[in-house]
Amino acid sequence: MKVKRFFAATMQEALRLVRDEMGADAVILSNQKVDGGVEIVTALDYDEQLAMSQVDLADKTDSAPSPTQLGKMQADKHVRLQEEMDRAREKISGVKKQRAHHEPVNKYSAEPTYKQNLSVVPDSEMEMMKAEILQLKDLLDQQVRMSNKVAVGSESESSIVKKNISERLVGMGVEKRLVDLLMPTIKAGADITQAWNRILAELSHVLAVEENELIEQGGIYALVGQTGAGKTTTIGKLAARYTLEYGAESIALITTDRYRIAAHEQLMVFGRILNIPVRVVDEQNSLDDVIESLSDKKLVLIDTAGLNHQDPDWAEQLHEIRDSKFNIKSYLVISAITQTQIMKSTYHYYKMVGLSGCLVTKLDEAVSLGEVISFLYLSSLPVAYITDGQKIPDDIHLAKSHAIVSRAVSLFKEQEKFEAELLSSSHGRLQSSERVSEQNAMYFGSTA
Repeated sequence: MKVKRFFAATMQEALRLVRDEMGADAVILSNQKVDGGVEIVTALDYDEQLAMSQVDLADKTDSAPSPTQLGKMQADKHVRLQEEMDRAREKISGVKKQRAHHEPVNKYSAEPTYKQNLSVVPDSEMEMMKAEILQLKDLLDQQVRMSNKVAVGSESESSIVKKNISERLVGMGVEKRLVDLLMPTIKAGADITQAWNRILAELSHVLAVEENELIEQGGIYALVGQTGAGKTTTIGKLAARYTLEYGAESIALITTDRYRIAAHEQLMVFGRILNIPVRVVDEQNSLDDVIESLSDKKLVLIDTAGLNHQDPDWAEQLHEIRDSKFNIKSYLVISAITQTQIMKSTYHYYKMVGLSGCLVTKLDEAVSLGEVISFLYLSSLPVAYITDGQKIPDDIHLAKSHAIVSRAVSLFKEQEKFEAELLSSSHGRLQSSERVSEQNAMYFGSTA
């Protein structure tokens, strides 16, 4: 840390001097009126945490000083040291002048003949003054060294904490890009527990979720995504949830999957069980025509075919949804057991319909959720629901960001426990194998 005082007639002039010499990064530690103007004490590379660690116990009040008080204390300390050094320099300068005044110059040499006038100023006084200024220099050097030592120590400790937290996040399956974005939120001086809690809170904060339940709002919703993501089962859960709350009269189901044989049979079964109508989009009945026939319904849920993006029917289906004259809100269904790259490519191919959000399924089958959390953050899609089982309608829940993060942490701990047990079991088998080898060696050695 570099500390310097500036004197000027006005505050504006003093600030200009600070800016010209110290730059825009200078921190003003103190300012006060003095004879003839103002005095400002500034610092470069000022660190409040380091400053706090260097404040003498005698200088501290009963409570921790405020940032303003701390800066003033630092400034006063440097000013006192500098003033002491200035006085010491003035003494030495005065002694030198006094010697120069009394000592004649040898006509044969340009050097003063000090040896002829040593009695004018005792060497002991000169040595004392030299020792005084050296002592003051040592004090300043010690303060600088202490700053560097504390800085290095803090940086090292902070690096250890960040490394530990980073490894935990990676172990959870969180992408490095998101890990790098989270690291700056760890405050200097925080221990591992504080840093971990801070990171988990930040993760909960960056995940977007739907504020209100979709089925309560009503409207037309299409679930899109890959085959096997759980679209049809999720629609059955939503339909059952709605029917139990509001009855079967104001809800209907639609399927656009006319491409596969008996593709809509599961949806038909849900309709018969819940006593709600199910309509099929085909060559004779367009999507808009079917929606038109259900204009008296408060909630319409559309199930779609999970086709490959290279299939011509895939594009036809999505264009039908995107170009509808009705306000269809599309939600991407993502399975929690899907690989990260597949999640990304699925989002890329389906975003053409103008995705309003997503639903995350099969959390009960996932061994980690860091991949899902990374996808949700990077795609910025708000989560409406999560599902964690096959029970209808029990295993569907309104999405809560803190619940998703908490579940991710629980899975991470379970995985750590499993790996520890696996390692222990492997070590036990290795020891058993070594004992068998030793016994065999003893047996065969004795019979040789």
